[in-house]
This record gives sequence, structure tokens and C-alpha cells, in this order.
Amino acid sequence: MSTEHEPSGQEHAAWERVRDAATGMNHHQAKAAFEEAERAAEDGAADGRQSVGTRAELDEWERITDTLADHAGSYDPATDPFVQGQLTARANRAQASVRRR
Repeated sequence: MSTEHEPSGQEHAAWERVRDAATGMNHHQAKAAFEEAERAAEDGAADGRQSVGTRAELDEWERITDTLADHAGSYDPATDPFVQGQLTARANRAQASVRRR
């Protein structure tokens, strides 16, 4: 049994929103945006729980901030190895499903 999590559409949409917002940001700008997103999530979660989309946004801000920590430039999804890996995996799955038909 696979424990691999297939991301939901809500998670994909959250990642895209964050990547779009982060494009062109440097590490300090991304860190500030991550901290602001954390504050907003805390303010919006009266019961202490976060929605799937909110959690996905926070995780993506954190990942991008970590990616930029040792990078002097700005964020660009086109050069983000994680994003490119996701796109390659999606393309490979699509190609495999076409071959199975």
C-alpha cells in the first residue's frame, strides 16, 4: 500500500498563488511574506486548525524561503528544481496513462 499523498486541486492552486506572488522576491522579501502568511493563518483559525489550502500556502512559503536562503538572486519557478521536478513527474504520468490506453 502506497503512503504517497496525491496533492489536491486546492493544494495545487495554493502553491501556484504563492509561486506567482514569490516570483522576483529575494530571501528577505519571501521570509517577510511567509511570516505575514503565518500571522494571517493564526488570525483566521479561531479553532487552531488550518484549511488544506492555508497549510499548503504556508508550506510553500517556507519551502521557497528555505530555497532562497543560500541564493543571492530572486525566486523564479522556471529555475526552481522542485517545481521543475513536479512538472516532469506530471508529464511522465500523463505520458504513461496515454501508453496504457
